[in-house]
Amino acid sequence: MYVDVIKSLCSLPATDLNFTADLKRATPRQIALAIETMKNNGGKNKSRIKACERELKRRDREHGE
Repeated sequence: MYVDVIKSLCSLPATDLNFTADLKRATPRQIALAIETMKNNGGKNKSRIKACERELKRRDREHGE
């Protein structure tokens, strides 16, 4: 299950409902691993990377307050 979420974040279009659902339930570590994986694959997944980075920032803001 842990790897399935990372695979989804790395392969599904950022506008896909399954992507957004997996992004919401992913742990910060899973999101970070997905970002790292996508960047290592040439960084062609800019919209997915940005969506993941935005989610991490959103969570940081929520937990920082």
